Amino acid sequence: MLFEASGHGNKMIWQVIGIALATAFLWRVLASLKQVVSWRNAIKKLPTPSGAHWLFGHQKQRPFDPGFKWLLDTVKAFPRVYTVWLGPMPFPVLVHPETIKPLLTGAVASEKSPMYELLADWVGEGLATSKGAKWKRNRRLLTHSFHLDVLRTYSVAYNDCVEVLLGKMDQLAVQGKPIDVNHELVLATFDVILRTAFSYKSNCQLQELPKEDGLDVLSACDTMTWFIQERQFRNPFLLNPWIFRLSSDYPRYKKAFKYLRKLAKQIIEDRTKEITAKMEAGNPITKPRDFLDTLVMARDADGKGFTMEEMSDEVNSFMFAGHETTATSMTWLLYNLAKYPEHQTKIREEVKEILTDRDTDRITSKDLSRMEYMTLVIKESMRMMNAAPMISRTVTVPYKVDDVTIPAGTMVFLCLHQLNHNPSVWGQDHMEFKPSRFLPENLSQMDPFAYVPFSAGARNCIGQQFALNKIKVFVGRILMRFRLSLVDGEPKPVPQMNLVTKPVKPLYIAIEQIKGN
Repeated sequence: MLFEASGHGNKMIWQVIGIALATAFLWRVLASLKQVVSWRNAIKKLPTPSGAHWLFGHQKQRPFDPGFKWLLDTVKAFPRVYTVWLGPMPFPVLVHPETIKPLLTGAVASEKSPMYELLADWVGEGLATSKGAKWKRNRRLLTHSFHLDVLRTYSVAYNDCVEVLLGKMDQLAVQGKPIDVNHELVLATFDVILRTAFSYKSNCQLQELPKEDGLDVLSACDTMTWFIQERQFRNPFLLNPWIFRLSSDYPRYKKAFKYLRKLAKQIIEDRTKEITAKMEAGNPITKPRDFLDTLVMARDADGKGFTMEEMSDEVNSFMFAGHETTATSMTWLLYNLAKYPEHQTKIREEVKEILTDRDTDRITSKDLSRMEYMTLVIKESMRMMNAAPMISRTVTVPYKVDDVTIPAGTMVFLCLHQLNHNPSVWGQDHMEFKPSRFLPENLSQMDPFAYVPFSAGARNCIGQQFALNKIKVFVGRILMRFRLSLVDGEPKPVPQMNLVTKPVKPLYIAIEQIKGN
């Protein structure tokens, strides 16, 4: 009897515990649900384009389709902020200098959004994705590589690499063939980043890159960017890492990032061995020669340097960002120069004057600051088509926008393409190509955050001056040798949102040698 009573008592205790646990779980679910509902209700107070489906959101309207028509129509209707629904989830989109500025300047606390975690397998916690103290430390240790004195030394590499490109263009011009602009610029700018950041001459513009199991570094980068964009905008179900890993395409993705991580580590190991050998031979390297030296030799005050994983993160970050964004910006710039030849002529005359009385057309670092009209045209081209069309942040404190409070923890998009084509900021002629917008007297009347092609604030692009210098040398040299024009019968290029804004199809430009140059 005592045993039965004891057994019955134990059963009751377990029932009570079970009920308590179930109740606690239910309360937690209800509390989470209440929090989600409260968050959605807060975001719903922001204006939103019509037609959002309760489950699919704006997906059926295909807001990020090539051509960006939806984006242009939307910023015209909602010139400050609006909500885009990706599936059942709402995301505020900031499109005006006044709404974007507080996040970029740190006036409203924010951090890189979870969207950047899509890059984790590839670039880990490099400068583009790291947060807080880790980002500050890495930025401080790497800033030396982009000091103006260091950048001045790179003009030799810019000229050497563009000369290879000019030779290829000579052959095409003689044959009467147009140039596949983005393809050739990707190879040329990749050549530059290898020479400047890694002191490596690859000859990649003239011969195929080494392949491993069908992949080379550029094809692997292309694979990664395709998957990231597919997950971010075209198939949101793949944002779930478990669903993505079970997808049929995951092995192709895994193969690409494994290859890139392996390549980065091999580059670092080779340089580390070289530096160690010189030290043991009594001929130590006392000053970094390039970005890779900086990575390997950098030390904190306590003597601690980067780990292999941290160096691999930064190598992959700069190997991609150091060539792809610049190649994309130059692709659209050369297209605009071909489309609007009057600007092409003005730049050519400017460069010709700078090179007067020289027996070479090589452009030096001292020449770059004199290219005033070139600078205006570069800025306008980047406004028309920014290499990075959209960035995102997570607000860590409530952010009030137009009398609506965006709750802490909300991910927001900052759409730079819409900012650059906001009629309330740039006027009704925002689709016209007008470099004069950036004349000092016109720019002084603009909000400084109306134009942020390299982001702004503490987390602006560390390599922006490197990119601009490279563009000036390339474009100046190209225009001194060739006259650019649109190819008869070629359709107008259609931009596609990706990590960078590339044309959907190869963009061809006709080239004609300028006699006497």
